Amino acid sequence: MNERLRFIVSGFFVGIAELLPGVSGSTIALAFNVYDKFILFLSNLRLSNLTWDIKKLNKIFFLDLIVPFLASMMISVILASKLILVLYTSYTEYFLVFISILMCLVAVIIGMRVRAEFDNNFKFDIYFFAGILLALTLKEISISPGNISNGYIFLTGFIAFTFFLLPGISGSAILLSFGVYEIIIGSIAMLNFSIIIPFAFGCLISLITMPKLLNSLLEIRKKEIMTFFTALILLSGILIFPFENL
Repeated sequence: MNERLRFIVSGFFVGIAELLPGVSGSTIALAFNVYDKFILFLSNLRLSNLTWDIKKLNKIFFLDLIVPFLASMMISVILASKLILVLYTSYTEYFLVFISILMCLVAVIIGMRVRAEFDNNFKFDIYFFAGILLALTLKEISISPGNISNGYIFLTGFIAFTFFLLPGISGSAILLSFGVYEIIIGSIAMLNFSIIIPFAFGCLISLITMPKLLNSLLEIRKKEIMTFFTALILLSGILIFPFENL
């Protein structure tokens, strides 16, 4: 497959994956072999690399590949968000069953893999329990379009995009864990900019600040970070299962 076409196709599927909790867009990017260049593009985003020389700019940022990738990704997000919103509102119980099972399966697979990397299972249990506590805490927070703050939307955008950069953990799973999945998906589908703007700003700040910091943290605390958020996603998946409606 032509490299530019591969980036276009992968961008489309990465966008769809990021809308589904439990499916990591970065994992899809890895599967299409575009992840390394995308992360390098993000790492190179600094003022010292900006220039009016188009050829040099393209060499630094791979614009002939990244621009089609991002455009394809944005198109798929807009189109798929409308479908997901319809499924969520019209077939709520079935959609929640699908998402719940998907999140739990992915969390179990990641959790088993990460646990095997720990020399001390007790240490794994501590971080896992911390993730469980956060999931229970978030469940007690009542979030609705009427009482949600721009600061909270900004925070979820920041966190969701940060995990978009991590293969294995879905940014949408984080949105669902924080109780704003339906709000964000609905806002994208309906082009509600009062929600989209603070969310996008949070994503932008993450884009600017997190790639290098995240790489540094992962070098020293990857197992602990993955364990914590795997537990968060696992319990969130269990909690959204519509037991009472089936």
